[in-house]
Amino acid sequence: MSGASFNDYTMTLDLASSTADVVTVQLMNSQVSGKGLTVQSSGDGLASSARLSMSMLLTTVTQAAITFSGAMPANSDIRIVSTIGSLTSAQSLFDFSGLALDSNVTVTVENTAVTWPKDSINTGSIVLISAGSNAIGIRNLAALFVLDAVATNGASVVRVDAQSSFPISKAAVLAIDYGRCEECTGALVSINTPLVVDGSSMFRVTNCKAVGASKGLLASAGSTTVSGKSVYLVSDSSVKSTALFSSLSGIEDSSEPYSFTVSGGSTVSFLNLEAPSTGITNQDTLSPSADSQVIGGGCVIKGVALNTAEVYKSNGLAVTTVVDRQGASGGTCANAKCIPGNTGAGAAVSGTDPCTCQCSSMDYNPPSCSTIVDPTQNYNPTDVCAVPNCITCDRLSPSTRCTQCATGYILTSDQRCILPTTRPPLCNVPYCTQCVSDSGSLCSTCRYGYTSVNGACIANANAAAGAHTVALAAVVCVAAALYAL
Repeated sequence: MSGASFNDYTMTLDLASSTADVVTVQLMNSQVSGKGLTVQSSGDGLASSARLSMSMLLTTVTQAAITFSGAMPANSDIRIVSTIGSLTSAQSLFDFSGLALDSNVTVTVENTAVTWPKDSINTGSIVLISAGSNAIGIRNLAALFVLDAVATNGASVVRVDAQSSFPISKAAVLAIDYGRCEECTGALVSINTPLVVDGSSMFRVTNCKAVGASKGLLASAGSTTVSGKSVYLVSDSSVKSTALFSSLSGIEDSSEPYSFTVSGGSTVSFLNLEAPSTGITNQDTLSPSADSQVIGGGCVIKGVALNTAEVYKSNGLAVTTVVDRQGASGGTCANAKCIPGNTGAGAAVSGTDPCTCQCSSMDYNPPSCSTIVDPTQNYNPTDVCAVPNCITCDRLSPSTRCTQCATGYILTSDQRCILPTTRPPLCNVPYCTQCVSDSGSLCSTCRYGYTSVNGACIANANAAAGAHTVALAAVVCVAAALYAL
C-alpha cells in the first residue's frame, strides 16, 4: 500500500486463515494524523504457523501516534524505516503500550526524526514502552532495535514505564544505537522501572549523543539486575553539559541507592564515554559476583581520561577490569561488547585491530553474538548513498534501495526516487472518447454518431438511431462484464 492516509485507523494482523509461509505487509509514503494508526494482533493469529514480514517506509506523522499493542505473532519481523514526526508536547511517536515482544519477534525502528515544540513541558518520546493489558517485556529470542533516532525538544529517544519491572530475558535484546537527544527534558534513554537482563540477553546503548538533555544519557528509576551470562553495554557515547547517568545511585534526596547487581558470569561495560561527570556518587552501587565482570575503558570525565580501576571507582564506576583501546586487558580481548553465554574465550590481540566477539556457534550473529540478527552488523553512518536523488539509503542495500528521497521526488515500490507524474484528468464528457489535453470537460473526439461542438458531443441528426444502438450495445457489454465478475 502506497500513499495512504491514516486517521483513527486500526490494522489487525490476523494470520490464522493464511496458508502462506510468509505474510508480507508493506506501507510506503504514508501520512498519519489526528487519532493516528494502531497495529494490533488478532488473538487467533497468534497460533498461526505463518511468519509476518511487515515494513513501513517513509512515514510522515503530524500530531498523532503510531501504536503497536498486544502480543505480535510469533516469528514476526517488523521494520519501520524513515519516519518523520512533528508532535504536540505530550505525544510520543511510537506508543508501545502493552506491547509484548515474545517468541522470536523483532521490531526495528530506524532513521527516525521527531520534533516537539520548544520549551514544552511533559513531552513525549520517540519510543514509549508502558504497561497495558499485556505484561510488557522482551522475551524468548525477541528484540527491539532503535537505530539512528533523533529527538528534538522531546523527553527521550526511548522511555520505559512499567508497573513492576521490565524483563529482557531468554536471549532477548533491547538496543539503542546512533541516537541523539537535542534539548531533551529527560535522558536519552529513560528506564523508569527496575530492569532485569537475564538468560544470555543484552541491553545496549551505543554511539549516542545527548546535547542539552537535562538527565544525560541514561536514567534509571529502579534497581538493575544483570544475570545468566548476559551483557549490559554502554559505549561510544557522549553528553555535552550534564552527567552521563541520573538516578543510577538512587533518588537525589535519598541516602539509599538503587542496587546494580551483576552475577552468573555476566558482563557490564562502560567504554569510550565522555561527559562532565558520571552522575554516580555512591562508589559501591555496582556489585559484581566473582564470576562476573565490570569493564571500563576509554572513558573521559571532565576532560580527564580514566585509566585505572581506582580512578574509575572514584567516579562511581566500580570496574573490575580496565581495557585498552583495542578492548584488551593483558594482551587478551576482554569480550567487553559480547553476550557471555554465546561467546568463546577472549582471543589474543592481533596487531592494532580492535577486539571482536568470537561467537561460540554459527547460530549467533555479530557484532555481539546475539541469537537475533543485529542491524548494526551492516550499518555504517558514513556509507555513501548510491541511489540517485536519495537522501537516505537502505542499510541492507545502500547501492540499490532508498528509504528517503530528496525534496521533489517520490519513493517507488522498488525503492527508487522518481519525479512525480501528473495524471491527466478524468474525461467526463458524455459520449466522448478523448478529451482535450489537461481538461476533463472539453471533448476533442466523440463516439461514432456524435460531433464535438464547443467541447460537447452532439448527436448527428441522421445517426441518432445508430448512436442509440451503439450506446445500448456498450451498456450490454458492461453489464455482461460485471456479471462475469
